[in-house]
Amino acid sequence: MRIKELEKFESVKRMIRELSLLTRSENTKKTYLKGLAKFLEYKQIQDLDSFVEKVKESQNQDEIVKDFAVYLANKNLAPKSVAAWVSSLKKFFNSNGLRVNVDIPLRIFNIHEDTLPEKEDLKRIVEEADLRMKVVITMLASSGMRIGELHNLKLGDIDLTKEVPTVRIRGIGSKERKSRITFISKEARKFLEEYLNRRKELGEELNENSPVIAREDGKPMSYQNIHYLLEKLFRKHSKKVGKRFTLHTHCLRKWFKTQMLTAGVPAPIVDRLMGHARYLAHEYELYTEEQLREWYLKGIHAVTILE
Repeated sequence: MRIKELEKFESVKRMIRELSLLTRSENTKKTYLKGLAKFLEYKQIQDLDSFVEKVKESQNQDEIVKDFAVYLANKNLAPKSVAAWVSSLKKFFNSNGLRVNVDIPLRIFNIHEDTLPEKEDLKRIVEEADLRMKVVITMLASSGMRIGELHNLKLGDIDLTKEVPTVRIRGIGSKERKSRITFISKEARKFLEEYLNRRKELGEELNENSPVIAREDGKPMSYQNIHYLLEKLFRKHSKKVGKRFTLHTHCLRKWFKTQMLTAGVPAPIVDRLMGHARYLAHEYELYTEEQLREWYLKGIHAVTILE
């Protein structure tokens, strides 16, 4: 059964409604639906709503989750996928009034090792990229933003009048649904200003609601398109190990964190800029914009690629 077809079931709609209270990420939603699709394939289920009613009668949801975990663990699947798909089934049951009272002690072994890019790797990628992707790479690498956050960014969210531009990430577009600020490097601003000037020259009327990253017609690019173009660039400069490439787009966030920490910026500040949930939960650790900017300036050279 295709993922889109799952949304016709009332039991799935309940899960999606609960997910919408926790996150607006379309990718998270797709991950949960993909996990459910795997479960349907495993159990050969045609009608999820009827299946839920049968489980309610027997109250054997814990056993079903365990069996699904064992089934996935015996497949040659990425460890994170196994964990995510088991979680999707637990969420599905919980959303439909079936409390899952078991934790699956999955031992997840890394079957690959991510490679943190060297600055020279990123330099080659940036030099090969077109102007729009130069903006994407330098903004992500120098801010710690997620791709989805950049995708949702509007021009009004960036203050280019500052020597170090401020980026205000709205809670509605962030993974943790909490607003925060971060910054971009001077080289990222230079590429962004060139990119915006080119869009003006092509006749686009820019305003504070214009997307930072746009298609040629001025409309927002989809998350999937931005991700695809980034991956395409990274794969040219990466080695393939098994089914995975050693360099991928998420490594830009890892690179930002590593570079900032190496430059001496305290971990709580770095986590604050990146929007890590464990930091945002510490409501008593608050910093002003100027305090964050001062710390960012201490590490800005480390997240500058070309200069």
